[in-house]
Amino acid sequence: MRTHLTSLVERLDRDRFEVVVASPEDARIVECVERCCGKHELVAIPGDLAPHRDVAQTLALARLIRRVQPDICHLHGFKAAALGRAAARFLKRTSDFPRWTGRTQTSGREGRPAVVYTVHNSVLARTRGTPKGHLCRYLERALARVTDRVIAVSRALWDEYSSIPGLGPDKVRHVPNGVALERFAGDRDGWSRTPERVAQARSILGYQPDTVLVGTVARLIPDKGVGVLLHALAYLRRWGLRPQVLVAGDGPARGDLKALAETLGVSDQVRFLGFVEDIVPFYRAIDVFVLPSLSEGMSLSLIEAMAAGVPVVASRTPGIEEVVGPGMGWLAAPGDHLALAACLRDLLLRPREAARMAERARTEAHRRFSVEGMVRATQEVYVEALSEREKASAQVT
Repeated sequence: MRTHLTSLVERLDRDRFEVVVASPEDARIVECVERCCGKHELVAIPGDLAPHRDVAQTLALARLIRRVQPDICHLHGFKAAALGRAAARFLKRTSDFPRWTGRTQTSGREGRPAVVYTVHNSVLARTRGTPKGHLCRYLERALARVTDRVIAVSRALWDEYSSIPGLGPDKVRHVPNGVALERFAGDRDGWSRTPERVAQARSILGYQPDTVLVGTVARLIPDKGVGVLLHALAYLRRWGLRPQVLVAGDGPARGDLKALAETLGVSDQVRFLGFVEDIVPFYRAIDVFVLPSLSEGMSLSLIEAMAAGVPVVASRTPGIEEVVGPGMGWLAAPGDHLALAACLRDLLLRPREAARMAERARTEAHRRFSVEGMVRATQEVYVEALSEREKASAQVT
């Protein structure tokens, strides 16, 4: 979400949009906002369910919205969207929140800004059948009336949110994630994976040119399936294949994953790099990119790896299948250690086939997933949401 957000901040039309970002403390977001002449407001939304803190943060968000007086509130992620829309619903009941039209402030009509919510992954599918899942579905239905537009980053998420009462196809838009393709634009910026460039990238990481490197980029939480990758690595070891695995990213499961690698006897093959500021040399260094997620909306790291021409292995989730089409990579059932290991084995033992698939995937990524296209489509959604608000205000008047 951070990458998605900073991409929007950097590329929104500044003649049309002024940006205020409210987020937890994050140096990269603050730097991006300041560089782009925006404003940053600190909010601290707890990741887990915490009723007292959640109510306090909802009221804090309502005060922030009242003070900033935005035309549009664009919310990212399930928890932030729930609290943000609850704050908007609270403002709707007040009569002194001004309504803005372009640059002109008018007297208070219907007291809230237009609300746009980007769904990055399927919390509803992941929690289906559990008490948490029932609560999540109730919240989505209850808050649908104060949601002017939903942006779904994948077709699967579009299908899911279009079926929610109060939203439906009229309010949900499909806007795929986009990446900065210019970073992977071939010889124009020296991207091409020549032996010399690969050797240089591997030297920075401390590896020899002939080392087989498998890489993944993920937040270290259970749903990203890094534990599945470690089990698959143990199978590969039994089959006589011993690639080195680089894990870029951090998160609360890091300690448990390190312990699992020790238990499986593969800790000598795994390096946890933590957060990697410049990910481009990482893609240049690795032979294979693997995304073993148990659930996934639309992975930016997967698109980046494809755009960089790296062969990919991933889980067969709806969001991933939308990105990795036939003949573009190897897909395994989510959570299936053995199937993931078999895909990695086949890729490693068939380098020519892997290269053909990678080139096909690279072409498709550059055709479909530009960040400029994502930003243009998002701006169109903003216009739609503002129009929706104007109509609602006129009806109230």
